Amino acid sequence: MGRLLVLFVALGLVSAGCKRSSEEQGAAGRTRIVFKFQPLWGDPAPFRELLAGYSRANPDVELVTEALPNSSDLAHQFFLTSLQGKATDFDVLVADVVWVPEFARAGWVADLSEDFPPARLREEFLPGPVDSVVVEGRTYAVPWYVDVGVLYYRTDLVPRAPRTYEELRRFTRDAMAKAPGIQGYVWQGRQYEGLTCNVYEAIWGHGGQSLGEDGRVLLETEPAREALAYLHGLIADGLSPQTVTGFGEEEARRVFQEGRAVFMRNWPYAWSEAQAEGSPIRGKVGIAPLPTKDGQPGWGTLGGWQLAVNAHVSPARRKAAARLIAHLTSPEANRVLALHYARNPPRLALYDDPELRRAEPFIASLKEALARARPRPVTPYYLLIADVLQSEFSAAVSGIRSPEVSLTRAQKQVDHLTGATVEDAQ
Repeated sequence: MGRLLVLFVALGLVSAGCKRSSEEQGAAGRTRIVFKFQPLWGDPAPFRELLAGYSRANPDVELVTEALPNSSDLAHQFFLTSLQGKATDFDVLVADVVWVPEFARAGWVADLSEDFPPARLREEFLPGPVDSVVVEGRTYAVPWYVDVGVLYYRTDLVPRAPRTYEELRRFTRDAMAKAPGIQGYVWQGRQYEGLTCNVYEAIWGHGGQSLGEDGRVLLETEPAREALAYLHGLIADGLSPQTVTGFGEEEARRVFQEGRAVFMRNWPYAWSEAQAEGSPIRGKVGIAPLPTKDGQPGWGTLGGWQLAVNAHVSPARRKAAARLIAHLTSPEANRVLALHYARNPPRLALYDDPELRRAEPFIASLKEALARARPRPVTPYYLLIADVLQSEFSAAVSGIRSPEVSLTRAQKQVDHLTGATVEDAQ
């Protein structure tokens, strides 16, 4: 991506350090709204025209865009500090898929149910993204673009994508025997959020769930134990390298792209890198849903970003902000982001769009995986419990603690942080 232009530079977006207040009335008495978002990458012209289209359709609004650092942690800290302090210097914000319940519970993002009824979202959008923005039956954000965990495999080394965990093991052993020195399955095993995504995919693949019917985060379960034992077993049996416990997305991608691994779990962004001119594995890569215990297509972790409205701004600005969200999440906007920025649409119908299927067949091929994508536990406490999950999952995967001990420790800590009890689950 280094050779691509940073969108916010090309657009001349206002610096995040600028103190100009959006409380100011816009030129000629127009309502002034500020859109805070992390930059896209690529040619700025299509997105610039998308924003200009909103301005033409809303001559009573002055739209200002301000860029944030392209880091999820930094963006979250900015919004956490600003919204907790009831800041009113921005109106529309981009929220990670796991932030919305937290922000909604705190009263920091506006209820958008009137403009975006949950029932309509469920008709038009993929199910996973809707589950992440509808909290207790009310809409607090609208999906902008989505992501999902998928399996990459070497088509020249294995007969097809494995459907079960046992097939994954067998295909890996056979390929490693056929190509001495090659590593087997690489994934994200470092102690960070990427590991949590991998663990939940394995939990779902073993028949487990994220939450109980009462909303309790479920950890001390047999599917979770099997999932952690499976991931640790890949390392213990030599099917995944020991170094995978230090891998993030890019470490895994580099090993796989250099032709040094048979399988890889990653996000769809790695496809274009694998197929780039000069890539050692160009034309030798397939992509598929993750395997499961019983062979049905796996559930990849849902990723992506949503658009929400600052609950502290005036009613007039809320209305203008809701119109901006409607514009930026329309089918036309979804198409622009897919065709020019490789952002996967959250609207189901776009995957059957002739223009998209012709111009971006890879994105169109993700339809099944995205339709089955699941969010991590949808709870307002997610950011609070994330450190616990990462620490205990890491201890189990690396063999420091048994899956049973790690899950017991995690369940106890998470229940304490969320106020849940064993009785709640019964």
